[in-house]
Amino acid sequence: MNLRRHLSLLGLVIALGAWSAPSWAATTSHESHQGAAIELTLNGKAKWQGDENMLKGMSGIRNALATRLPAIHDGNLPPADYKTLASEVQAQVDFMVTNCKLAPEVDEQFHVILGHVLDGVAELEGDADPRGGAVRMVHALNAYGAYFEHPNWQPLE
Repeated sequence: MNLRRHLSLLGLVIALGAWSAPSWAATTSHESHQGAAIELTLNGKAKWQGDENMLKGMSGIRNALATRLPAIHDGNLPPADYKTLASEVQAQVDFMVTNCKLAPEVDEQFHVILGHVLDGVAELEGDADPRGGAVRMVHALNAYGAYFEHPNWQPLE
């Protein structure tokens, strides 16, 4: 694990440890892949407002995954392409972490999403179940779209 990724994960662990109990939880699952619960709350009755860096980074992650989804669904994505996807997603996460200007309450909710994305990155980089990592990220991105204001955001299937 590179130092930057280690520091990103450490920051997420610290932030998640300070996070209070949520009021909503969705368990992610897809076919035989079981995921952990993605637990988020709305900002009252509204979606959370992020910054331009969050919007840019999340669009980058969505685009990187969306272009590969047909091959992932068909089981035809080569192992090297999963690792390339992991690298592209990690670069977007690093960008967002480095340039984060979110208010603390928004940041707490967003770190839940990033934690699931980073879990997906780890699975993409492994040999056991890289497809499961892609599925985990799809669920995280769809939860993001449900809880964060992002103009023209489209869920992934």
